[in-house]
Amino acid sequence: MTALAAAYVLLAGGIALALLLLPGRDPADDGPLPASAPAPYSTGPQCRGAACEGLDPLRLICGIDPETLTTYRTATGAHVELRHSAKCGAAWARTWGTSTGDRLDLTVAGPTHTARVRNADDAAAYVYTAMAAAGPGSAVRACFRSASAAGGPECVTARVAPARSPSPR
Repeated sequence: MTALAAAYVLLAGGIALALLLLPGRDPADDGPLPASAPAPYSTGPQCRGAACEGLDPLRLICGIDPETLTTYRTATGAHVELRHSAKCGAAWARTWGTSTGDRLDLTVAGPTHTARVRNADDAAAYVYTAMAAAGPGSAVRACFRSASAAGGPECVTARVAPARSPSPR
């Protein structure tokens, strides 16, 4: 019985080795990864500063352990949060507790990035703006526009903390 088990193990190992070493099989033939996909198994940010401008903070791994600059509750009960990633050198805003048609605009000394609550699924989750480059001292501003409220936008501004100087030893 032991000899039969050993034979099966050797046979299975031989087949696996033969499949790996088949002639004409070149791993490069598998084709490149799409340019929009982050590197496999990457745990670090995929962009920095201006390279993050207009991109998704979660997809590019900037949303891991960000700093919350401020949180604001709107008149309709929605929440707005300004977030910053020092690793990415970028900021974004997110909102929740929203209704379909609500809008969130983010500005950091450049173009405005807008996120819209398109449907009930969006309203039941966090909705994020795209990122904007934001270094130490940058002013980050978000304006929430309710689809149901007759009033104007509700805006909140926060500043990214200045860079810390190294502590003396």
